[in-house]
Amino acid sequence: MKFDQIYAEAESRNRSLGDNNCIEIYISASENTTAVTDISDVFLTETGKHHLAAEVILTGSTGYYDLEPIVCIEKPGHPSILFKNVNPEAALFLSNEYLVNDRPVGNITLGIVGKERTDGIPCIDELPLFYLQNRVALRNCGKIDPGNIDHYILKGKGYSGLTRALSMSPAEVIAELGKSGLRGKGGAGYLTADKWQAYYDAEGDEKFVVCNAVDSDPDSLAARLILESDPHSALEGTLIAAYAVGAYRCIICVNERNTQTKIQLEKALEQMKEYSLMGQNILDSGFSCVIEVREEIDSFISGEETALIRSIEGKQPLPYLRTVYPAVSGINGNPTLVNNLETFSCVSGIFQNGAEWYTSSGTGENRGTKVITLTGSINHKYTVEVPFGTTLESVVMDIGGGTPDGKSIKAVQFGGPTGSYFDTSSLNTTIDYEPMKKAGSIIGSGVVKVFDDSMCAVEMVRDLVDYIQTQSCGKCVFCREGSYQIYNILKDISENMGKPEDLDLVTELCDAMKEGCICSLGLDAPNPVLSSIRLFGDDYEAHIKNKKCPAN
Repeated sequence: MKFDQIYAEAESRNRSLGDNNCIEIYISASENTTAVTDISDVFLTETGKHHLAAEVILTGSTGYYDLEPIVCIEKPGHPSILFKNVNPEAALFLSNEYLVNDRPVGNITLGIVGKERTDGIPCIDELPLFYLQNRVALRNCGKIDPGNIDHYILKGKGYSGLTRALSMSPAEVIAELGKSGLRGKGGAGYLTADKWQAYYDAEGDEKFVVCNAVDSDPDSLAARLILESDPHSALEGTLIAAYAVGAYRCIICVNERNTQTKIQLEKALEQMKEYSLMGQNILDSGFSCVIEVREEIDSFISGEETALIRSIEGKQPLPYLRTVYPAVSGINGNPTLVNNLETFSCVSGIFQNGAEWYTSSGTGENRGTKVITLTGSINHKYTVEVPFGTTLESVVMDIGGGTPDGKSIKAVQFGGPTGSYFDTSSLNTTIDYEPMKKAGSIIGSGVVKVFDDSMCAVEMVRDLVDYIQTQSCGKCVFCREGSYQIYNILKDISENMGKPEDLDLVTELCDAMKEGCICSLGLDAPNPVLSSIRLFGDDYEAHIKNKKCPAN
């Protein structure tokens, strides 16, 4: 099938989406939100009772967890309006007041989507949560039914990017990606086009493309949100990559703990097969490709690409020294491209909308956006997407709403378990690769974790190193022994048994890890330790000299 045939078939199956007389009601919430079915039933019952043409669409989460369930009502002749924290009673109220009587009132009204205005209702573009974002990887979350490929095609420009890519040569695809300046979102930030070029140039009997959809950071919800709310954006990006580098087999690796993810992805793949978007001769282009889903154990080391490759081969997930890069020898000795799920979701958006669309945000060196998960002692634990160049302060205060109960911020850790801490005087640091590197931190998973002033810095970093040392694969002596020894020293300090020379020993161990470890887990593990000593020396002094925890 060609794309125009697929689009026509999608339209014929979903005529209500193009019906200007039909009300569209979108309900957004995480998959474990039990009220969604009841809310949907209320809208269906009430619109039927009043003989209103209406379509109710369940979209998955938006990432605005404490506002969900969110309902977006697109009513003919009216602006689209978002309503927050909707329950069945609120759905009944909206049905009577707005759907029947055109009165969009009530304290659950969040704002208007678009340029139209209605008295008394703010535009969401005036709210920091929305105007500070630029959604690329998350562009369809909350806007389509993730279980219906037709919605992705009709509402999200779905597979038009693949169609465009297939009309180009692989070299032209890589060149277009280069114009976007897209950098890998898995943490290292390599230019994606340069990485693809290396795989395109590699020789091998079989090439693989791996989509790393494992949220290896336990606090990160980025991959889970995309897979739950817009899986086809990543699947389309994966196919574009396979075409560009000459791969036939693609593997999507997902968290073992997210039990519904594999089921949802396999459903999406079946829908792709129905439209000849996977398998032989995709879109009558001569390009053939298959995608399989693989579950991975929940471990921090699974985020490292060489360890992930070992796991796919059926071996223990251990990283290895890159004397030969996966571009030359990856899965079973074949060239293997590994990119992060967020990266592939951006790829599909770039080819749907053009490289200039992606470069319209970000900074000179870092174009585009980064998905951020807010966690810890913060009012709003959202998953959002902000342009590179956004400050940590803006994310924490303007989007996250600061700490609960009026407490002061003690520290913000950025980049996941191996990211550095920032105190309040350094929250003007921008989310960019170079500024973060200069600050001794990483982009990493993009997790922003907030700690309030009730926390003791020594206990804070002790608990973190305890986690890190359990995640060490054990292959590297510097990581295995270094993290273990650092944890024990920090434990002694936290229990008021530390000695002044302990800090020098911790620093020495951290320096050794930075020099001798072979993967990013060990190389970056010292970041939080060293930054905590530098920023919160008073807490260490209180334990070592005064034998007292400053938080007590």
